[in-house]
Amino acid sequence: ITQRQYDKDRETLHSQLAQQYSGAQLEQEFKTKSKDLLRDMIDQDLMVQKAKDDDISAETDLIKRLDEIRQQYNLPSLDALQQAVEKDGGSWVDFKDQIKRNLLMRQVISREVGSRIIVSRADTRKFFEAHKKEFDSPPGVHLAEILISTEKHSPQEAEKLAKKALADIQNGARFSDAAKQYSDAPSAKDGGDVGFFKAGTIAPAIASAISNVDAGEVSPIVKTQYGYMIFKVLEKRVGKAPTFDQVSDQVMNYLYEEKIQAALRCFLTTLREESSIRLAPGFVDTGAPPGGDKTD
Repeated sequence: ITQRQYDKDRETLHSQLAQQYSGAQLEQEFKTKSKDLLRDMIDQDLMVQKAKDDDISAETDLIKRLDEIRQQYNLPSLDALQQAVEKDGGSWVDFKDQIKRNLLMRQVISREVGSRIIVSRADTRKFFEAHKKEFDSPPGVHLAEILISTEKHSPQEAEKLAKKALADIQNGARFSDAAKQYSDAPSAKDGGDVGFFKAGTIAPAIASAISNVDAGEVSPIVKTQYGYMIFKVLEKRVGKAPTFDQVSDQVMNYLYEEKIQAALRCFLTTLREESSIRLAPGFVDTGAPPGGDKTD
């Protein structure tokens, strides 16, 4: 790991945190999380090296993942994706390499750690019974949106596009595909998904438009101050305590993630003990086993 790589990852970490925090809180979060930055970089290198030692390949998955990203951004080809990456100031080689590294790490974690994690139904039920209140869900609705902006288009053009988008959906097009094609909202890249809204937090005009729309169905066109909008109700919650069967998969996934994080840390400690890691003076690997740091 070079000083250049380390500095670049510090800058990336700061930029990511800046999307959630600002001012003194941003600097405090950055100070806390940057302590483990070198540990995380070493973790990644160890897992990538483990993949190479075990002859794990990610070439096929890499092409598949690049094509998924291409489709997500409605680009006609991988060449167009490369041009988009480079237009934003990125390196195409680095872009592909990071995706490949992530795929290799995922395979190593799945094979060496995840395959050994077992969460029984008895464990799942026991956790649910002890944490029932945490699974209470407030009444509300999970929505996806399409926005045809009247700032980007004339009112007449915006209304025409909204009608075309709704017609496409009614004729069988997937809402997520229509959102990626037509919507001017930031949520377009996620297929229009804008998340869950508690009852009483949605603008009255929108709440009225979706009041009689069942889960899985689409609203009529709604005229708002931002433009013409179409909504899909992904889920409606009535706000009652769920039964165990309703949330068993959710509980099981939670327990699995909890167990896999602890097991992964143990696995990475073992990889460190089997490897030769030397740190330059002044740097600390917070994931090193006791007495495991070596410095030059």
